[in-house]
Amino acid sequence: MSASPKLVSENRSFGGTVGFYSHRSETCNAEMRFSVYQPPQAKSQPVPVLYFLAGLTCT
Repeated sequence: MSASPKLVSENRSFGGTVGFYSHRSETCNAEMRFSVYQPPQAKSQPVPVLYFLAGLTCT
């Protein structure tokens, strides 16, 4: 990722927030998107991370 991700939108969910981001991928030569769920505990302490890659259909 050469540029910082851009926040597209953010929604409240299960007491936390889901942020939707986009970034330019030089490898795929396209705009790519990803989401991050932050539980309410993330505001006051470190929380575990789970990476889930889905829908990667670019070749």
